[in-house]
Amino acid sequence: MNHNQLPPWWLRKRIIFPLVLLVGVGVAGTVAFVNSDTSTIVVYNETGARLPPLLVRACEQEKSFATFAERESVQFALKPSGSETTVHLELATDPAWKWEGELIHSHGGYRVSIRLWPDRQVEAYTEISWLQRMFGWK
Repeated sequence: MNHNQLPPWWLRKRIIFPLVLLVGVGVAGTVAFVNSDTSTIVVYNETGARLPPLLVRACEQEKSFATFAERESVQFALKPSGSETTVHLELATDPAWKWEGELIHSHGGYRVSIRLWPDRQVEAYTEISWLQRMFGWK
């Protein structure tokens, strides 16, 4: 092949492919790190029955959920504002059922998983995003 027929060096596959790969990995890493700072609360219905409307309150924010069936879950992504508080659940029953537990920050990659079991038993645990644990600013 004649030297004049070769494409310029920046258009050759040996240059383009690794360059695109590096840029793609950098963008994906940045997106993953930014999203890892979001804190969420997930409530699972393991009661064996449909639950009445549920109110979730944390970090000076609240969200209501309509009834949800057994084996369903709901998720509440917190906005990065408000101070550290406990998670507060309230079911619209008569009398009202309330639960308060697990501490959560409105940012920092916290994920509080709450399982509602029969007889109003509650199981809750908190995880922190591994990206925030490794590279977070806390």
